[in-house]
Amino acid sequence: MKKTLLTAVCAGVLALGIANVQAAKDMPLPVPPHGDEMLPPPPPGAEKDMAKKMAKFEKKMSKKLADKLGLSKEQQEQAKKIRKDGREKLKPYFEEMKAIREKMDKVREDNMKAFEDILTPEQKVKLKEIKDKHREDLKKRFQERHDKKRHGKKKD
Repeated sequence: MKKTLLTAVCAGVLALGIANVQAAKDMPLPVPPHGDEMLPPPPPGAEKDMAKKMAKFEKKMSKKLADKLGLSKEQQEQAKKIRKDGREKLKPYFEEMKAIREKMDKVREDNMKAFEDILTPEQKVKLKEIKDKHREDLKKRFQERHDKKRHGKKKD
């Protein structure tokens, strides 16, 4: 009787542990904040490439929506103008957000420098090791997510 109860309890604990691990794997990774020192800067020309990709994506999605809604050519032209006008109205807000983000990055950088100033040389070495490991872990996780989205599987 005791053996059966113990086996049942162990099986239950094991099942809960497996469920917990699986739930943790399914959790989406947080997006690193813009300007995080852990991420390398984008390569030169990346903004142009991204703008081209976004334009292509927008065109594709606009066409898809127009087809689903059965929009006339006139309605499609009106929708295109509405989107263009909306982007123009949003442009100053994006510039404002960029300036605020840069200020926030500067504060983060200053805070990290102040923190590093209170560390001993040994602690600074440990902090560098921690940052390096964190950077590698982030790169690995983002690569795995990218591979999983693109290919439906994890890269080993």
